[in-house]
Amino acid sequence: MIEVRFQRGLYLPEPDLWLDPYDAQPWAFVSHAHADHFARHEMALCSTVTAALVRSRYGIAESRLLPASFHTTVERNGFRLRMLPAGHIAGSAMLHVTRIADGSTLLYTGDFKVRKGRTAEPVVFQQADLLILETTFGLPQFNFPSPMEVESAVLRFVHDALADGEVPVLLGYSLGKAQEALALLTEHGIPTLLHPNVADMTVACREAGVPGLPEPLILDGTPVPAGHAVIAPPNAVRSKLLRALGNRRVAMLSGWAMTPGASFRYRVDEAIPLSDHADYPGLLECIQRVRPKKILTVHGYTREFAAELRLRGQEAWSATGNDQMELALAPPSARGFLTGSGIQTTASARHVRPICALADFTSLCRLTGETSSRLEKIRHLAAYLKGLVSDEDLARAANWLTGRALPRAADRRAVFTGGATLRRALLKLPGAREERYREISISQADAARTTRLLLQELPLKPEPLDLAGLAAFFEQLASSPGSLARIDLLASRLRTLHPAEGETLVKLLTGDLRIGLKEGLVEDAVAEAFGAEPTSVRHAHMLTGDLGETARLARHKRLEEASLRPLVPIKVMLASPMPDAASLVAALAERNDGNPLWLEPKYDGIRAQLHKQGDQAALFSRDLRPLDAEFPELLAAALELPGDFILDGEIIAYAEGRRLTFHDLQTRLGRLSTAQGDLFSGPSNSQSQSSSSLPPVRFIAFDLLWHAEQSLLHHPLKERRQLLENSALRIPHSALIVPIAVAHLPPDADAVQAAFKLARADGNEGLIAKAPNSPYSPGRRGKGWLKLKTSTTLDCVVVAAEQGHGKRAEVLSDYTFAVRDASNGQLRIVGKAYSGLTDAEIEDLTEHFKRHTLSTERRKHIVEPNLVLEIAFDSIQPSKRHDSGLAMRFPRIHAIRRDKTAADIDTLQYAWSLVDA
Repeated sequence: MIEVRFQRGLYLPEPDLWLDPYDAQPWAFVSHAHADHFARHEMALCSTVTAALVRSRYGIAESRLLPASFHTTVERNGFRLRMLPAGHIAGSAMLHVTRIADGSTLLYTGDFKVRKGRTAEPVVFQQADLLILETTFGLPQFNFPSPMEVESAVLRFVHDALADGEVPVLLGYSLGKAQEALALLTEHGIPTLLHPNVADMTVACREAGVPGLPEPLILDGTPVPAGHAVIAPPNAVRSKLLRALGNRRVAMLSGWAMTPGASFRYRVDEAIPLSDHADYPGLLECIQRVRPKKILTVHGYTREFAAELRLRGQEAWSATGNDQMELALAPPSARGFLTGSGIQTTASARHVRPICALADFTSLCRLTGETSSRLEKIRHLAAYLKGLVSDEDLARAANWLTGRALPRAADRRAVFTGGATLRRALLKLPGAREERYREISISQADAARTTRLLLQELPLKPEPLDLAGLAAFFEQLASSPGSLARIDLLASRLRTLHPAEGETLVKLLTGDLRIGLKEGLVEDAVAEAFGAEPTSVRHAHMLTGDLGETARLARHKRLEEASLRPLVPIKVMLASPMPDAASLVAALAERNDGNPLWLEPKYDGIRAQLHKQGDQAALFSRDLRPLDAEFPELLAAALELPGDFILDGEIIAYAEGRRLTFHDLQTRLGRLSTAQGDLFSGPSNSQSQSSSSLPPVRFIAFDLLWHAEQSLLHHPLKERRQLLENSALRIPHSALIVPIAVAHLPPDADAVQAAFKLARADGNEGLIAKAPNSPYSPGRRGKGWLKLKTSTTLDCVVVAAEQGHGKRAEVLSDYTFAVRDASNGQLRIVGKAYSGLTDAEIEDLTEHFKRHTLSTERRKHIVEPNLVLEIAFDSIQPSKRHDSGLAMRFPRIHAIRRDKTAADIDTLQYAWSLVDA
């Protein structure tokens, strides 16, 4: 090992180098520009950003600084020195030291943070034999909330203060936390005044190239303008400048907010755990990623954390040497940690996290979830995927990163676990108590977090698990004969997992990793990992229906082998909405070249694909969900037709010689809670109905995508329709109508408007106009297909749900909904509605929104935008009430669109087109 001494600072005698010493030294490494890590050394090695900040803050001459870029090497006395980003504040660095003679290595972390911030370079770890680890928050109680929760707390504090006519004041160190808070508020459009000390450091950070910081607005004693926040250092809280504010509301930003009585101790209104240090899980993650042979702890709870590591079987000591004379340690069952309120025992500390492939996957998910930058997410994912050795592990990981436990193409069974199943599995674990489970579950409102927190308190024996083992478990779980067997299997597996991996398992089983990943982003990561074009990866994935298979093809440069095939769904081609007949005719003028318009009815049904290959048939919704259980008669009808095919069409309710409405179809769709009701289950028994009570349905085909061993996607529409009309598929069947009727009208707005009125009178939603020469473009909403429908509804996604009043006081019955701004992809609120649903539907939605709550604000739940409602309204007008600039008059819920996803909602631009309608 490289020798380390502690002499009012850390000293490496062989390279004659000090590490963040308290006193001025001839040659020292300075990890960052905070005052407690800097002294006026004769020569200081530091990062280029730290050098700029030190010069600005302390007036140090350039001749006494040796700035170096991250990852570059400096040689000294037979040692290679390399700085790595520490993630603490802007410019903060770790130092990796290698002895050239024998390759022995050391990593000094300095102050560091695992979670990615807005103004500091993300942390980078490197393996080392000896790890000198900063342990400011080295007790298990310091398990910080997720970044999203912390940021929501900051924004809620600011908005609440402004709403009450008070000035929100955030206290954070002038260098570091102040800039993090400023970047957060700036990102959300909140103007901010800075204390002069904070302003000076912000100017220095801007000059050093730190991103996300605006030109400072300085707090100068004049009245604070309405709508502005203030950021100041903690020591200024009782300064004349802040006392002059009068009606202020103050929050302290500090990791010490996790300790009891923090608000009282700091004498502030609120303490929020925004920290620039690693929390307890972050310290453990650092150790896992560095994999040292020996650990020295510095700063904070050095003895307590080192003692815990020794109980885990690692050689670890406080760098100050005050624990190395211990003669004995308490047994694991009796150990505790000294806190402000006395000795605190913890069961979570017993869990030694195995080094295994699943732990690496979990660490990737955490790192990705805490990264706000899309490009950074892609880089993290690409590096991980590229590093997987086997094609099998690559395929598994690629699919799991989209939250799918089993690949869609390989297994069309539902892959969800519900609260009842998970609760029963957790309560089968030794030491689990139902009252404790209920307490955690209510506080978290999240199955995965509940699992992690409960497992932390139980006497588990974590074992290593590779990706193949987890995949085998998913297969075993999916094929289990009943709910009791599934509960036993899940309990047995959770018993052998570290709490962090248990959380990952539950996230996969519930179908959402909650780390900000969508399929498109993982597709881009696959492309970057294997040097492929993102468009080629997306096209291949669209055809295979399996991101794992697509990743394998990309690795071996064989993306061109991907092909459309039956029983594997693809995204449907979409029609762009038009506000009126004249706009529709004008939009098709160029593509149609004066030819008659091709018009089809737009039915009030469910868009679906009908597949057949040999003796198998399948039915898929527009979001690629299997509909086999809901419409078995359509599968039976498809099997009676000759040949193999993929049809695109619409499912409608049809009885007594007439078409019914979408509301009639809803009884055929599984209740919203079905997919969440039990593990790997289809519709539950409670949802099943006799065939006599279900409205009859028909599948109306309007396109042929695959036939006679050939993909027809690139064929023009008129050729696809000719093949459809000339094929044996025209054989009439009571449940199938092939093909849909087509009207050919002159390109005249009056003729189209007349046809639209006729379609509406016939019970349809409107019209679809198609260019006869258009290829089939899966998942795209281009100008080849246009739709004209009644302008009194919008497809919106719910972003918030509130408790109702009176008899609805116990349910979430008031829904705030949004459309998407096509210019930047942001969701913009257009209204709020609470009428139009039955009590049973409201109960279903309440359970859904509670499972998908991101945060709560008194009676309001901010929810994941994953449920689409069709909203009817009398008119829509410009308004400052919502961030869309629009408001609906008399909005009401027309339908729950379970057949649509957030990707299918209407755009803000389309909503604006309806203002004068």
